[in-house]
Amino acid sequence: VLLGDPVFIQIKPTAVYLLFAAVLFAGLLRGKAMLRYLLQSAFEGLDDEGWRKLSRNWAWFFVFLAVLNEALRHVLTFEGWLQAKLWGFTALSFAFTFAQLPMVLRHGLAIEAEEDVVTHPPHD
Repeated sequence: VLLGDPVFIQIKPTAVYLLFAAVLFAGLLRGKAMLRYLLQSAFEGLDDEGWRKLSRNWAWFFVFLAVLNEALRHVLTFEGWLQAKLWGFTALSFAFTFAQLPMVLRHGLAIEAEEDVVTHPPHD
């Protein structure tokens, strides 16, 4: 932005996506689900396998976003790329997030909510 070069503006998301993917993949190689450190309070009750799958899925999604960003950067004008980045990538991210819900529910996310209902039934 400071240099006024639109190419740098377009390449920056690719670099960020690849950095996020690298951190998540490196954590998985070390046996650590890095998303657990960031999102543990939002996904209480998620088991270790759920955290690994969530980290793996997001790592691959970030790789996908990096490739998509580069493809769009080469075929669209800067204005077209900007619109795709703003609307398309936001919609893809929301869709991907919601697509992860069945998996996290299978791996314990709902257990705590169910236990809470059993131990604290609603009052009339």
